[in-house]
This record gives sequence, C-alpha cells and structure tokens, in this order.
Amino acid sequence: MSLAVVSHPACERYSLPAPYPDQPGRLDAVNDQLIASGLDPLVRHVEAKAATDAQITALHAPQYLADLARNLPESGWSALDRDTLLVPGSLEAARGAAGAALRAAELAMSGEAEAAFALTRPPGHHAGTSTAGGFCLLNHVAIAAHHARRNLNAERIAIVDFDAHHGDGTEGLVADCPEVRFFSLYQEGGFGAPAGPAPANSSRIPLPVRCTGIELDALARDTLFPALNSFQPDLLLFSAGFDGHRDEDLSDLRLSEGDFSRLVTECRAASGTAVPPPTGLVLEGGYIPDVLGRCVTAVIKGLLTP
Repeated sequence: MSLAVVSHPACERYSLPAPYPDQPGRLDAVNDQLIASGLDPLVRHVEAKAATDAQITALHAPQYLADLARNLPESGWSALDRDTLLVPGSLEAARGAAGAALRAAELAMSGEAEAAFALTRPPGHHAGTSTAGGFCLLNHVAIAAHHARRNLNAERIAIVDFDAHHGDGTEGLVADCPEVRFFSLYQEGGFGAPAGPAPANSSRIPLPVRCTGIELDALARDTLFPALNSFQPDLLLFSAGFDGHRDEDLSDLRLSEGDFSRLVTECRAASGTAVPPPTGLVLEGGYIPDVLGRCVTAVIKGLLTP
C-alpha cells in the first residue's frame, strides 16, 4: 500500500522544561527507528503547511486562539494548567501539527496515499473549544475531521482514539456532528476519564488497569469492530497514542507494539467496505522515545504489510 508520513519542522524546534515528557527526542526516535527498520524508503515524506487561523477557528473559539498568542512568552514558560505550558515555539508547533493532520486527511481522501501518518507534537486530543490540557493546545484530529467534512466530501468519519487517556477534547468538539463517530479506548479511571454520559455519537471503551493485548482484542471484537462495520466510514482517523505501552510511565496498561499495530489494521479491515477506507493517523501520547519509535514503526510496518 502507499503510505505517507507527514510532518512540520516546528514540531521539533521547541522544548518543554524537565520533567515534562513531551520532548523533541520523541520524533527523532521515530525517524531513527524507521531508518533502522528499513521501512523509511517505503514511505513518502511530506512536509505540511501550518494550519491557518480560519482552519483552527472553525472549531476553536477565536478568542482562545488569540489568548494563546497573547500569552506566548518570549522566553521561559507560561502555565495554562498544571500539565500544559506555553513556551517559545509551542504554539507554532501546534499550528504545524494541525496542518500536518489536515494534510494527512487530504492525502488519504485524494488517493495520493492509502494511509497518512501525521508525525507531530504536541499532542492534541485533550484540547477543547476554549481549553488546553494534558500537554495539548489545539485539537489536530478534530480540526482534520472538520476539514474533511466541509472540504473533502467525507460523509461518514470515524475517529478511533487509542491513547491511554480519554480524548475528552475531541469528544466535546465533535459531539454535535452526526457525520462523525468517535470511539475512545482509554484506561478506566485515568487522566481525562469521563464522568457524565457520552454524547450520542461517541462510544467509550474503558480498558481495565493492567489491560493486555488479549483483553484489548476481546473488547475491540465485541464493541469497536461491529460499530465500525455498521457505520462504514469513508474516512478513518486515528488519534494514535502509545502511552498505554507496558514500558511507558503515564498509564497502567500493559500493551505491546504488536497490539497497537493489530488494532489499526483490524479497524481498517472491520470498517465495512471491500477495500479499507482512506486512513489518517495523528500522533498523540507516547513519551519514552525508544518505546514510541518501536510502536510507530510497528504500526507503519503493519500498514505496509499485505
């Protein structure tokens, strides 16, 4: 299959102070693993443009974007909450990440690539209409879904979020979009875990503490795959978070590289069409560089393998 890796240079240019785990080495490790695995020549590398104000404020409140720009420090850092900082370059990186997610959707929907992976930072799935959180400033996957609905003729979009933490921002941003179905697999009781009822277009699939691939497979077979098959999306997006890996520090899940790869390929196969739908992946969590590199490489290898 044809696969593109989409990036923006600003995503590697900013650094958060220790001990914040979202560091540039995350992306370096993925690129190194792709080269070491021999997969790098098999993917198309695409550099995206940053998302425009209009593309961002189609979902985020204009005042929120203005406030982020106004509070951006020239040096040091500015705290938005206990987990989320603004530092020089971080808003530029978030704009670049949103642009990469948009470009991934465009490549997939145009047929230029059967799947496209936006390899970016910071993550985005906790960002709401007017709120940052969980290291996230802008919600890249939701921005991409909105763009696909309005401009790419996507009529049924499925977003599968397999980060260890519930994509609360994404769930809220797409809640009033019947053309979008949101599926969230997350550690039960972890950061961002929901309290109230789910919107009608959202399916929450909590994973038990110390969940392994065996349990993940069973939950996906019973809930996620039948729902995808019934919905038959014409665009499949993933919020691809790897902090549920057994060697990660920010969750108590026990998943492996192969579990993530299998989930992605089986979601595509289950999506109800003779040919898997156009697919975009947007990087979310996964903060130990070597682990993240192995996980992303495993997913890309799974997509490239017939």
